[in-house]
Formats: sequence, C-alpha cells, structure tokens
Amino acid sequence: MGWIILWAVLGLLLLLIAAILVNTLRVGIKSVSPQGAPLPPEERVAHYAETLSRMLAQETVTVAPGGDLSKIYAFHRLLEELYPNIHRQLERVELDGALLFHWRGSGRSDRLPLLLMSHMDVVPAEGAWSHPPFAGEVEEGIIWGRGAVDTKGSLCGFMNAVEELLAEGYVPPQDVYLASSCNEEINGPGAPATVDYLAAQGVKLGLVLDEGGAVADSPLPGLDCKFAMIGLMEKGNAQVKFVAKSKGGHASTPPRGTPLARLAGMVNYIEKKNPFSVQFTPPVEGMFREMAPYMSMPLRLVLANLWLFKPLLKSVLPKFSAQAGAMLQTTCAFTMAAGSEAANVIPQEASITANLRFMSHERKEATMQKLRAIGERFDVEVQLVSGWDCSGVSSADSYGYQAVKACVQKTFPEAGVAPYIMLQGSDSRHYERICDCVLRFAPLSIDKQQLGSIHGVDENLSVEALAKAVLFYKELVQGYFSAAPAKSEHRQG
Repeated sequence: MGWIILWAVLGLLLLLIAAILVNTLRVGIKSVSPQGAPLPPEERVAHYAETLSRMLAQETVTVAPGGDLSKIYAFHRLLEELYPNIHRQLERVELDGALLFHWRGSGRSDRLPLLLMSHMDVVPAEGAWSHPPFAGEVEEGIIWGRGAVDTKGSLCGFMNAVEELLAEGYVPPQDVYLASSCNEEINGPGAPATVDYLAAQGVKLGLVLDEGGAVADSPLPGLDCKFAMIGLMEKGNAQVKFVAKSKGGHASTPPRGTPLARLAGMVNYIEKKNPFSVQFTPPVEGMFREMAPYMSMPLRLVLANLWLFKPLLKSVLPKFSAQAGAMLQTTCAFTMAAGSEAANVIPQEASITANLRFMSHERKEATMQKLRAIGERFDVEVQLVSGWDCSGVSSADSYGYQAVKACVQKTFPEAGVAPYIMLQGSDSRHYERICDCVLRFAPLSIDKQQLGSIHGVDENLSVEALAKAVLFYKELVQGYFSAAPAKSEHRQG
C-alpha cells in the first residue's frame, strides 16, 4: 500500500513538472529588434526640438483656480505661433485656460472619435539643476527643462504630428480632438470642464490617450529590454487623517496610551499586518503574461505558471519591487504628523496623515471601513480629508488598446508592449463619463534618470525620443480609424 501511495505521489509530481515545462515552452522566448524605426529627416527633427525648447522656455507652473493665468495665456499664444495650421483649420475652445481643438473628419468611418491629451502645466522647479529649468536648452541631443517628460513632450509630439498631417492635406475619416488642461498637477477643474463641454455637445469618444506609461528601460527586474507600458487604469488617491485625543498634561507624569503612543501603535499595526488584500487583477496578469517571454530564467518559468506561483508572488513581489507590489493592492503611506508644540507637554490632540492609493478590488469605501475598524482598536478617529476612487479598467482586448499596441510595435520595434496599472493620478479619469476606452501612455522613450527626473531635478528628453513620439502620433491618427476591430470595446469592472 505504501508503495502505491509513493508511486502516486511521484506520478503527480511528474505531471506537475510536465505542466510547468509545457507552459514555459508554450510561452516561448521573444526578443525585440536591435534597431528602432527610421527617424524623419534631420531638419524636421531639429524643428521638433526647437518647438519643444520654446514650449519649455515658456513657464507654465500650475496656477490655482482664480489665480493669474497670464503665463498660461502666453503659452496659448506660443502654440498659435508654432502651429498655424492647427489654429487655422481646427475649431478651438478655451475653457479658463484649458484648450480643446476639434478636427472634423470626413465621416467615412463609423468608429467613435479619438482624443489625444497632455496637460500644459508643470510643477515648480526646485533644487540644483545642471541646466536652467525654464530655458529649454538643447545640448548634445538632449532637451532640458521642466515639463520635458511631464507632459510638454507628448503635447509637443501630437501637436507636431497633427500640424504635419494638415500640411500634407490629410483629413481623418472621423473626428479627432486634442485636449490640454492647465491645472492637472493640482487636480484642477480644467479636465472636468472639458468633459462637461464635450458631454453637452453629445460627444462620445472611442479612445482617450493621456499620460501614464512610457517606453521605459527594463521597467521590472528580470527584463533587459525596453517595454512600452500602457496603463489600463489608475489607482484612486486620498488623504486620510488619523486623530488621537486626550486630556493632555505635563510630560513628567504621563498616563498610558497618550495620543502619540496610540497613533504609533496603529501605524505599527498597519505596517506589520498589511491589512489590504493582495490580488492579481486582469491588468497585472496581462502585464506578466506579455513580459514572460522576454524574461530570463527562472522568472520566465514562474510567470508562465501563474496558476501555480501566484501565492508565492503575492508574498515576494512587494519585497522584490515596490512598484510591482503597489499594483497588487491598496497602499497606505504615512507622510505627515502633528502633536504638541513643546517637548514637555502631552498633546490634547495628535494626528498623522497618510496618502492612500486604492485598487479596483478594494476601493475607497471598503478601504475606509477597514481603516475605521483599525482606528477603533486604538481609540483613533479616522477622517477622509479628500480624494477619489480608482478609475475603471479598460480592456487589453479592446479595439483602442490593440490599435495603440500596433502603433507602438511599428514605431518602437526595439520595445515590448504590456498593460499595467498607473499608480499616479491623471486628468484621464474624468473622461470615463464619455469614453469606454481610456488609456494612459505617452510615446516617449526614456531611461531611468529621465523617469526619476519627473517632479525632480534635471528633467530632460532626447531629441530622438521626441521625433519618435511625433511618428507614433501620426501613425495613430492615420491608423486608428482603419485597423481591424479587436475582441471587445468594453471596460472591465
């Protein structure tokens, strides 16, 4: 009897190994092209660099609603100078600094319109820069300045693309919109006002493409090639305040459970217990599925067999990669604290503020319920200060995603393509009211330094990357209405 059990166990083990190997072989091994797509003529590439240089030199630091928009309007005048065809042939709407251009199509396509967007505002430039942040210097093939990546680079890309198509006499088969808000960096009203305007006109969009992922160097450990990361959703964002109260008193006679002690206990509990559920959502599974053939062993074997290794990855990934871990769950980062103004005084009230990023499987309300239950355990009040829920999830099977993917593969043959979850916020979430396929991808090829320069020092973009962005947008505008339909146009969740 014992031998029978042993042989049965060995048989099952062999079947398991066989299944793992078959799945790994089925995934196969892929590599990218060593060379990218050819660039336009040198004089045209130089023109692109000059336009972005001038856009960066015009400072457009975000202005709060009701503030002085003179620099924003100066940027509008610059766009009018740089892109005369767009301003002559497209309908232009200005909404308190936000811009919307409407390119009317011929009506030969039944597909819903396309909208390209990138915000014109930038964050302040602090710290010691090697090049002036608002000079737009071009040196050795690099364009320096605040907003080069976030997001005047992509704005410059699609404005140049449309300007050229107009000069060539191209008329799209269906309407195309270009949108740019002036207060995205402070979650301002520009994008909502634009959506309100479009909704009032009865506009329903087929695809919205905004900032998000990029063509990035080795976005995850185990990859040694570039990958174009296309965001299918973005996490929610909220500021949550945890407040503990007491009668106060002198620090020489402290009672047990002072406000700061209770807050410290709660923070320690959340950090150690990690109360938020970890799940492999469709975008994350899709990301690993697309990346697996490009991974080195043994990661390729693991990702090819998620059915077996999911429990292991749920535990290991957050330790292995903070970015990958944040795509699996809601996160809570404690960022601010306040207590007594004197070292020898026990505060009557102390507080800690955290930034929450919500996931689709554990949204804002469920997360707040969980935090309030933890707060009760430590006699801490939990207050939602501000925030919004996560976006919907666009499908990687949608026509829009497949069209963008096809354009990436044509323009960036040196890169793989994968869906992902955007961890930051963007204007694009507002467009879900009028569009079922909202994607987050800027066609900018950037390295790790350039990625880290966003909201940091020495933000820059290569002239070659800008030229490739123009090529991508031209390809998308022309190809979007002519490509074959994909499996589904619907958003998930």
